[in-house]
Amino acid sequence: MASKTHPEPNNSFLVEISQIEQSINDIQKNISLIKNLQDQLLISTSAYQARSFASQRDDLLNSTRTLLINVKDRIKKIEYENTRIPSTNPEFGLRKQRHQYLKEKFTNILDDYRGLEDQYMRQHMERLARQYRVVNPEATEAEISDYLSNPSNEPVFQTALLRSGEAREALAEVQKRHEDIKQIEATITELAQLFQEMQLQVEAQDEVLVAVEENVDVTLIKTEKAEEDHNNNENNASASTVTVTKSFSPTPTVASAASPSKTVSTALPSKT
Repeated sequence: MASKTHPEPNNSFLVEISQIEQSINDIQKNISLIKNLQDQLLISTSAYQARSFASQRDDLLNSTRTLLINVKDRIKKIEYENTRIPSTNPEFGLRKQRHQYLKEKFTNILDDYRGLEDQYMRQHMERLARQYRVVNPEATEAEISDYLSNPSNEPVFQTALLRSGEAREALAEVQKRHEDIKQIEATITELAQLFQEMQLQVEAQDEVLVAVEENVDVTLIKTEKAEEDHNNNENNASASTVTVTKSFSPTPTVASAASPSKTVSTALPSKT
């Protein structure tokens, strides 16, 4: 099992990289399908077809959004893990290189997707503007801008619609297209946020934690070595003490025949 400061084994890491790359490829396919459906929406003349295309497009938008968030989180997780291992780790170079590759590929996809939705929104707005000019040829740019802000509430357009036999259906279509624009705007905002998050580095505090953990490892090694040296010194000191004690053990004092007989005490003087 991988430790807190070291990544999973190489095989597991490569499997994760492969899965993330496959998800990015799935996102790319979804974006192509979304583009095709939006192109059909722009040229559709049948309300039924438009609803069908819009429904398919909405499903793809939701599934793609889920994939985008998932991939972003997984790439950021790898980045976070990379900051928590020392550069001397055998896997560090590979992990850093693969992370950078996935990050660049993912941010390019985000950029392409955002460009696609920007273009679709402009085309959508142009179509609504043309509809307004048909109804009100003398409209100023300010009036058109107001209409595009909320087309279903534009009095002039509603009056013209009421003169036609398909007023309700046409008004519902205008409202639906306006909802599309709001949805596109929300998608573009989310893509911009994801792009910004991908550009942010892992918090500097995480890098400090890595340095602290590395220092702790070094300190533990030094502490263990110091304890070992200390124990060795204690053992050596004990051995020396035994030797000294034996060398300097007091021996009985023998009185010479010429000296008066005296009793010599070998006991240490007591402390008072």
